[in-house]
Amino acid sequence: MSYIASKYKQKDLGPDEGLEDEFIFNEMSTFLSADYHPAFWPMFSPQKYTTSTDEDDLKKVVEAAYKKIDSVASLLDNKLEGRTHIYKNKRTVLDAYAYILSRWLLKTPKSWTEYPNLKKFMETMEKDEEVQKIIELSTKKI
Repeated sequence: MSYIASKYKQKDLGPDEGLEDEFIFNEMSTFLSADYHPAFWPMFSPQKYTTSTDEDDLKKVVEAAYKKIDSVASLLDNKLEGRTHIYKNKRTVLDAYAYILSRWLLKTPKSWTEYPNLKKFMETMEKDEEVQKIIELSTKKI
């Protein structure tokens, strides 16, 4: 993400100037990549989190993942309070990453629509012209 933000500086998709702004940006980037994203892994690949091949055991891994996902989604929801973008209420590469990950919440018992601040963020993203183009392209049949 930092590479993209740096490569396309004219788009202003990265942190603002200054060490503190860079820290805040990196803190959110780290949260998304080290906490939020990995929380979904057991849901998609439960067999990697147990030596058992028993269906009931695999279901338990997924159920445990749902709890962790809810925990990190709640944390993200709190971080978004009063904002519609991940970093300083400004459109950045972090928004794209958080948006994709948060769409995965539709595959869990608790959708992104049930987290009030995350819901505002997602609705803002879905109105974004670039996001609409990507979604349209991804739904076209090849």
